[in-house]
Formats: sequence, structure tokens, C-alpha cells
Amino acid sequence: MKLLNVKQICALIQAKPSTIYQWAELSQIPCFKINGLLRFEEKEILDWLKGQKRVYNTGRAGRGPGKEV
Repeated sequence: MKLLNVKQICALIQAKPSTIYQWAELSQIPCFKINGLLRFEEKEILDWLKGQKRVYNTGRAGRGPGKEV
């Protein structure tokens, strides 16, 4: 099990530390505390990221995912 800290999570998903702390507070990202410090299990984060994928319509007629032609 590889543990990541907030700084590493920020680099991984390109988010601000304040966003990561807010998501943790709202239980929107898998994490736990060790001696009061947030830690993230790498595998759980990668699985969580896969679950966050969404297909968006690009809004261009006849192009992009989600657009039927």
C-alpha cells in the first residue's frame, strides 16, 4: 500500500490544496488521517478517479462523444 499526502494528490490531479481539503471534509475523496494529517491510498485514489470519468457532449453538430448523427 502506497500512501500519498495532500501535495502529491494535488500534483496527481492538478487541484489546489484547499480543494483537496474541502473534498476530504465533505467525504468526496477517499482519505484518512494519521496523527491528524490527511493521507490517501494510491490505489483508492486511482479507482476513485476512474469513477469520476464522464462523457461530455462537445456541442459541435455531428462530432464528439454523446452526439448521435
